[in-house]
Amino acid sequence: MFYELAALGVAGISGVVLAWFMRRGSTLSIRNLYMPATIGLGATLCFLASGRIALAAILAPLCAVTVAAALAGRRWRLHDLGAGEELRQHELSRRWLWQPPPVRQAGERVYIVSQGELVHRRPWTPKVPRIAMGAGEEEGFSLPLGQGQHVFLAGATGSGKTTTARRLLATRTLQEQAALLVLDQRGDEHDVEQLRRLAAAAEVPFVLIDPLAPNSDRYQPLWGAPAQVAARAVEPIKASEPYYYDMLRLHLDVVCRLLYAGDLWPPSVPLLVEAAHPAQYPALLQIAEQLDGRHATLKRRARQHEAWVGSSKGREALDGGASRLEVALALATREIVTPRVTTDGEAVAVGLAQAMTQRAVVMWRLHADVMPDEAAAMSVLVLADLHDAAAHAGVPWTLLLDEFGAVIQTAATRATAILQRGRTHGGQVVVATQSVIDAEALTQQVGLLASLTDNFSAVVAHRQIAPESRDWLAKLMGTRALWQSTNQTSGHGAQHSGQGSSRRVREFRIGSDVFAELEQGEAVIYTTHGPDPKRGRIEPTELLAAQPQRIGGAKDECELLVHPLDTLEGRPALRPGRVVGEIDPDG
Repeated sequence: MFYELAALGVAGISGVVLAWFMRRGSTLSIRNLYMPATIGLGATLCFLASGRIALAAILAPLCAVTVAAALAGRRWRLHDLGAGEELRQHELSRRWLWQPPPVRQAGERVYIVSQGELVHRRPWTPKVPRIAMGAGEEEGFSLPLGQGQHVFLAGATGSGKTTTARRLLATRTLQEQAALLVLDQRGDEHDVEQLRRLAAAAEVPFVLIDPLAPNSDRYQPLWGAPAQVAARAVEPIKASEPYYYDMLRLHLDVVCRLLYAGDLWPPSVPLLVEAAHPAQYPALLQIAEQLDGRHATLKRRARQHEAWVGSSKGREALDGGASRLEVALALATREIVTPRVTTDGEAVAVGLAQAMTQRAVVMWRLHADVMPDEAAAMSVLVLADLHDAAAHAGVPWTLLLDEFGAVIQTAATRATAILQRGRTHGGQVVVATQSVIDAEALTQQVGLLASLTDNFSAVVAHRQIAPESRDWLAKLMGTRALWQSTNQTSGHGAQHSGQGSSRRVREFRIGSDVFAELEQGEAVIYTTHGPDPKRGRIEPTELLAAQPQRIGGAKDECELLVHPLDTLEGRPALRPGRVVGEIDPDG
């Protein structure tokens, strides 16, 4: 009798263990054991009732496994169904034995751990390339690479944000041969030196656009069809001067078409600024009068436009608009937007589409702390230029927007547009800011941060001190549901009464305080590509000191031809056969 009872006890324990494993580590429903348990228990009782004790003694330990498993499993099943949310859905999705298991990626697992926490382990999305940001190759501490895989970096000064950006940019440039464009609001010589080294390592040209540097390259943002140039030129004053933008946009459309038809294309920035002034419109009319019959529509439009330009209202609007255009396009110094003359006597300047085709490393150093208005204008102009150049170049590219809060303050529409452009035209945008809430704080647009977040595939959080920033990051990285128990005590808390309660609660996967405790070089990485958020230390990328290829001498592949005149005086005779709408290969 003792051995029979021992066998029943062992069988019962085995059944409970079976139910435990089925609940925690499999997708099978405990209902699969209800029928075997019922049949086995019924057969055992029948044998006992008929006096066949020996058969009952043999069958009882066997059916005890299924009976114990069914009883324990049913209790846990009802417990999970009552929990609600994902634990209830997980229980409802369990399968019968004859049903196929759910289709999952290699390495993907769903299981239950202590306190009823449902864990869904996802591997990295196979089709998305990644770069491990730590010393190892851990998937959870990686960032995505490729088209549309935009990354948001946040971190206080000295937290290691720059180290993260350099590692990501270096990998994208060296491994995927992507053009690199850096819009640096402040920048220092160390940043310039690191980009020089990166260009040298990639064996691509290095282009520096710096209004305060004597060796700055020349930048030509005006290229393409006349309508494109007119729209791009007035983009920097669109947000701050909507009235002048509307007036100047109409005027520049006529001016650009006349310059194009007059064989003054593409115009340099100084030439366009002068031609936009109302005092220069008579010279443009002379160009219109010299056009042949194929330009009859343009000639008629130019004459009609003359009446508005000559009116007091038109002159007042264009005087103010031309002045603002000069401030926006001259960018503090005319040198960086004035073409250079090559050893062959050609007027050339860096075209963004051409530089991207050569996979160049291009840096705009804006000095926002010294020239805030000019930096804001150039930010808008560069983003507008890149929007068109990305479609024209057709190559992979990476854009770093430093001090993103300042960029979004002046170019919110353009910044959002460039994120969308990257998803369709080979671009990956990396934005960096000191505080997560900079975008909303500087623009006073509630909800802007949430709408921007949907554009990013990864968020890298370095040290954040502000409670608002830390709370937002904690919410972004998600929560997990588990059981929380409370116990009733007596004797002033010294004893448990044996009574208590449990309730389902949610807790952050990464607590808010974690972001304030991050040391220099540490970060929490969150991505949309599978693994849970992970805390770790960023591994720096070291580049050897070297000098890259720079522009000089004859025309470089990164440059385009620009009309050499910077004034309407002394313009050459018209080239025969030129019709508006024909665009030269150089733009």
